[in-house]
Amino acid sequence: MKILLSGFMAALMMFCASAQSETLVADGGFAAQALKSCKTDLRYLNQVIGWQVKWPRQWQNTIAAGPDITSDAIRTWSQVPAALTLATETLRLGIISEETAPRAVVIRVQQQVHDLLSDLTMKNSKYTFNSPTDNNAAQWNTLISNNIVPSVSDFNQFLKKEYLPATSNDPSLSKVNGETHCFLSAVSWWTTLNLSQKDIEDVGQRLLNESRHQLLATGQKGDTIKSMLKSLRTSTEDHKTSANELVSVSEMALTRAQSKTQLSFSKQITQKFIVSEMPKYLQESAPAGYYAQAQENSPAKYIINTSRPNERRLMAEVIAFHEGIPGHHLWVTYPRKAPSKGYNAGILEGWALYAEYLADEMNLYSSTYDRQGMIAKHLWAASRLIVEPGLQLRGWSRTDAINFMMDNTVMSRQEIEIEVDRYIAMPGQSLSYMLGADMILFERKRARELLGNDFNIAAFHDVILEAGVRPLSEVRDDIRLWVKLVK
Repeated sequence: MKILLSGFMAALMMFCASAQSETLVADGGFAAQALKSCKTDLRYLNQVIGWQVKWPRQWQNTIAAGPDITSDAIRTWSQVPAALTLATETLRLGIISEETAPRAVVIRVQQQVHDLLSDLTMKNSKYTFNSPTDNNAAQWNTLISNNIVPSVSDFNQFLKKEYLPATSNDPSLSKVNGETHCFLSAVSWWTTLNLSQKDIEDVGQRLLNESRHQLLATGQKGDTIKSMLKSLRTSTEDHKTSANELVSVSEMALTRAQSKTQLSFSKQITQKFIVSEMPKYLQESAPAGYYAQAQENSPAKYIINTSRPNERRLMAEVIAFHEGIPGHHLWVTYPRKAPSKGYNAGILEGWALYAEYLADEMNLYSSTYDRQGMIAKHLWAASRLIVEPGLQLRGWSRTDAINFMMDNTVMSRQEIEIEVDRYIAMPGQSLSYMLGADMILFERKRARELLGNDFNIAAFHDVILEAGVRPLSEVRDDIRLWVKLVK
């Protein structure tokens, strides 16, 4: 069975896609930048956006584009053997210096490499041209079979037989780095905020408590948090939902959002946006959905994973609002004097999670059940602010983190295990959602209190949206300057 990826990839894959470098590198991808000051092989191994996830998508793009442009691809991908050899040598040094990635991450990466090898070698592989008559296509197939397959096979054997036995179950960065600096530096890189462990945990506990109170308010007399979490988790197992119904629920939610944007925004979003079902072969190893920007003649899309529709129904609407309107699609397509460029998880994921709260204020959720789905998602996001410091700074084991989320969220154990392993692989990244949203909500509350009747929600949103991507501290400064000017 293929190892599932975490559900975070929504905006990251869209916003931080970069051109292929001249020299091919097999590493942990974009997330490695957050760990540049840390002594850990997590810089080279990552089950969410590592090479074994990124390269296959690029190979499929090569096949989809046809053999006419394959000559450039052949030049690029002929570097695979050298890249994987260098990766192996680098990881061997990690074994010697005891900087190996945590075992949970390596298990997932090795399983992905194993699955990739199976896909590469199967008959009519999706990474090769079927019955090629064109010379470029034939050369591409030869490159796959004679160069890429042996290199991937060697790397798989290295991970399985040499690297994995040397790993530790300890998920913490501090086992090598010996202090809090590495983790907090990664948090700062992802969120653009400089926070202490206490700052992070205090926000997490406050948001957990707020979400618990919100959930209780949707229940019946005699309900407790424990009984409601249990009931909602049961509903994700028993809810009778088809894949088509999941798509329909999302489409209707986004139609409502589109029609009501004038309530909270000064500018209207006119770019076409559709819900598109994820290809079946991707569903087992993909998140619940992600946003895809418009490409040439193809409109922007919310690409939804329709596998396990019973489980996904609870959060269907809130995820649609996060990925679409008023979330990522609105951010990307909002009219600006200049396009918003770059990737900054603090504001991009912070805005998308803020959009979930905003959708509630705009009365976009169609039922109490769907509002409970929103609250359940916020319990999940808030719990990260307790779990990550627990794993990195308080000596929690992977099992401790899983048990905490079982007690505080409605997610299935399978999804929780995927999430916890993502937090281990990408320290700090998951904190950007709630920390960014909390900053926006705090500044909005402050602005309302200072401005009273002069507060205008559409103008407030323009301050955040029009300037595009920048650090959260700059967003805060922009909001406070606006308040002074209005006042």
